[in-house]
Amino acid sequence: MEETELDKNWHYAHWTFRTGTRTFEGVEMMISNMISNFKEVTSHSCGSFSTTKDLVARNAISDIAIVMSYSLLEGFFHEEYEFYVKNEKRKKPKELSALINTLLHDRQVSLKEWRKRRKVIDLVRVLRNAVVHSNGIIESDFDKEKCEELLGEDVFESSDHYPRLSLSRSLHLVREFKGIADEYAEAVFIRPNNALQRTSR
Repeated sequence: MEETELDKNWHYAHWTFRTGTRTFEGVEMMISNMISNFKEVTSHSCGSFSTTKDLVARNAISDIAIVMSYSLLEGFFHEEYEFYVKNEKRKKPKELSALINTLLHDRQVSLKEWRKRRKVIDLVRVLRNAVVHSNGIIESDFDKEKCEELLGEDVFESSDHYPRLSLSRSLHLVREFKGIADEYAEAVFIRPNNALQRTSR
């Protein structure tokens, strides 16, 4: 018997709800392990403190968190768009926050504090593009005060043009973006139409 559209949607929503953010978990485990072993990793072989290794490790953890958080969230919602919306011949939004917004309306679900979270996503996009395309350098016209307000810390404390998240904020960013995908996936899976489909099986 051929699957109906409701069947396909239910199976896809169930799979996304159960497994859709596992890659975030991998990045979270990696960063968490690096932080737990930070002193050992950044010390000289004799055990003494290494300024160079400390700087390199802090920059790397921050860059990984920024790039991977944004890229994984972008990939997650790209897949959602491809499955639910693409065949409706809509023009795909270029910005990630707009893409998420499109899916929220299409799936008729909402996210807590979406307005603030959307601003954080847009900010991280700028930081991510700087890491990927400009070796992490931010231009002078960047709103640093707004950045500090949204991220909860001064990421320009160590450099005027090279933003760097603290170790704890790096880990939190991965969890924060994973939380967006998790909350969306749960909302889509348990929405009324899917719930009815599940009980009728």
